[in-house]
Amino acid sequence: MKIIADENLFEPIIAHLKELGHDVFSIRSSSLSGLSDVKVYALACKEKRVIVTMDKDFSRLLRFSPHRCCG
Repeated sequence: MKIIADENLFEPIIAHLKELGHDVFSIRSSSLSGLSDVKVYALACKEKRVIVTMDKDFSRLLRFSPHRCCG
């Protein structure tokens, strides 16, 4: 599965997802730290990735439709 790990996701979770064989792109580990939710969502849609986050703002389904970015 292709995943974007939002910057608030704990490193052990990211490491575990990678151990399970998932393709995980970590916002925190990239040069994109501090990226807005809208831009994280746009990146997920562009790369067809699932967003894994602790940020409740992504639960606003009218703003961040899971159908556009694979969930």
